[in-house]
Amino acid sequence: MDGTVRSLIDMLEAAQDEDMIKAALKSFAQAYGYDRFAYLQTEGPEIRTFNSYPEPWEGIYLTSHYSRIDPVVTEAKRRRDIFSWTADNWPARGASDLRRFRDEAVEHGICSGVTIPVEGSFGSTMMLTFASSERTLDVPPALDSKTALQVVLAVHYRLKMIAASTAISPKRMLSPRETLCVLWATKGKGAHETAVLTGINARTVQHYLDRAREKFDARTIPQLVFMAKERGLL
Repeated sequence: MDGTVRSLIDMLEAAQDEDMIKAALKSFAQAYGYDRFAYLQTEGPEIRTFNSYPEPWEGIYLTSHYSRIDPVVTEAKRRRDIFSWTADNWPARGASDLRRFRDEAVEHGICSGVTIPVEGSFGSTMMLTFASSERTLDVPPALDSKTALQVVLAVHYRLKMIAASTAISPKRMLSPRETLCVLWATKGKGAHETAVLTGINARTVQHYLDRAREKFDARTIPQLVFMAKERGLL
């Protein structure tokens, strides 16, 4: 494994907070000539992001729901391997939303990059992008498919662990079975449907959901789901 990649993996493993993760990714990006990074997780219409993009661009991106038309996100969902991209290949004429997206991205220094997509659980897609203000940059030779996958998973799980450890007290940690049942509840599945999907008895599923509600002082399942998401558990 390339020394720069090895250093990134080690720094991610040692990270104690999000600032340390951000510093590790910034250092890696700059080592290969990129200006910024963006980790994005999509699940249906919902997105979660962790990035070093300019704050004005992040605000525009989220409020305009650009993830729905972003060519990089579209391509990441279509393929499951690392790829490079450039804004030069996006529509440059007309008055479409995609043209406006391109112009605003370029204006904020997002002109080219490389993206690593990974298929996540429950139909989600995770992707890590390194972006540049240059018109084009090649994929770093150190990032072969296997290594790129390892990097994305390292970022994903470190962010998840830090969110869980800082936002949830030990008494409110859900067991693996409770978490599984709550996850299916986020998909709109009731106790009987979850029982079929998991092989757990329906009454036991309801018991896990009730116990999870008690841990979070939630009156209803929707409230439980909301609180668990807010605390970074799901």
